Amino acid sequence: MRPRSACQALLDHRDRLAAARVLTIGGASVEHSYAVEGELRADAKYSAAPRPRLAGGSSVNHACRLLAMGIDVHPVLPVAGADPLSRVIVEALEEAAQTGGAKYRRSNFEIRGADLTTPFTTIIRQGASRAALNEFSPTLMQRFEDHVERHLEPLAAARRRPDVVMVGHVHADRAASQPGDIGFEGAITERILTAAGLASSRKLVNFGQAQYALGSKRWGRLLRDEVDVFQLDIGEVRRFCADAEIPDGSLESILGWFRSRCTVVISLERFGAIGQLAGSDVPVAAWPYVLEKVTDSTGAGDALGAGLAASMLTLPFDEDGDTAETQLEKFSAALAFGRVCGAYACTTLGGATDCPSLEGLARFEQDRTLAARDAELTRAVDAHDLFLIDRAFDR
Repeated sequence: MRPRSACQALLDHRDRLAAARVLTIGGASVEHSYAVEGELRADAKYSAAPRPRLAGGSSVNHACRLLAMGIDVHPVLPVAGADPLSRVIVEALEEAAQTGGAKYRRSNFEIRGADLTTPFTTIIRQGASRAALNEFSPTLMQRFEDHVERHLEPLAAARRRPDVVMVGHVHADRAASQPGDIGFEGAITERILTAAGLASSRKLVNFGQAQYALGSKRWGRLLRDEVDVFQLDIGEVRRFCADAEIPDGSLESILGWFRSRCTVVISLERFGAIGQLAGSDVPVAAWPYVLEKVTDSTGAGDALGAGLAASMLTLPFDEDGDTAETQLEKFSAALAFGRVCGAYACTTLGGATDCPSLEGLARFEQDRTLAARDAELTRAVDAHDLFLIDRAFDR
């Protein structure tokens, strides 16, 4: 069952991709990115060449990557219709749809209101590191709950429901910092995960800070009962599990905590991942590519998540009829394809621009080499590997 490459399985089943639909719910923003040479100092002044405004946000990134692969998407985004900047996001979706020959749902796409503004993010990059400053209108945040509900209600009666649901960063689900402050404390995400109209859909969750900062106690039951795949990077998953009473906080112990809850994917820099199937005690890895140059890592984790979602449409790794070995092979292949998607995203500016077709991803994969021990799609991870990752990422 092992495909010739990570991309080949999807190319061989592109008819399944063309017939599928993915619901993406979460973050959207217009991004302005700056690169700073040398050390960033608070009291210094910097000159920067004009930079284009780009579309971004977790669910815009998810949607654009999937559309470019030829998968129809139903995006539910905090986009303010009256804000001229929202056009940046629409244009990114249209470009990706044209690349993949796919469609996205346009009805009820924008949130109406003259006083609303689309979220805006300023990104400051220094080498391969970055800092992001987010501007999110409190009024838009409050309206996003109703916007989500308007999209969920028709799905209960729809003949064709989404095959996969991707839940990204829902900014409005942050904890309220003080009385009267807007913050839904996870209620919107919980409503999505428990929606009756999505009961038969596979769910991939890629939380942002507003959600994972609420901690594992807030999400533990929902992960077990409602989530198929939970994706965070290695720093985020440690912060998420900080309240889980894991004795040593090691990666091995974190994987043990997830074993009885859901499949977990923990992304690593540049852009590999460790993954573990629900119920399994065999973690596997897709080790990072060695990239000659990292242009911008913005949205690379979202690209990896989109690759996982596409793999779930072609060769699902949770089918009851499969043996444990077959499930593990399918899961490993999904991680390997996600690695290709994430690595490609590191070579372009922004999280939702220049999204490649499947053929483009296959060419990119063909041009990249891995060490002999990492070339196989299945790469079991032992306790020593996990120990070294802990040390490499400064636990």
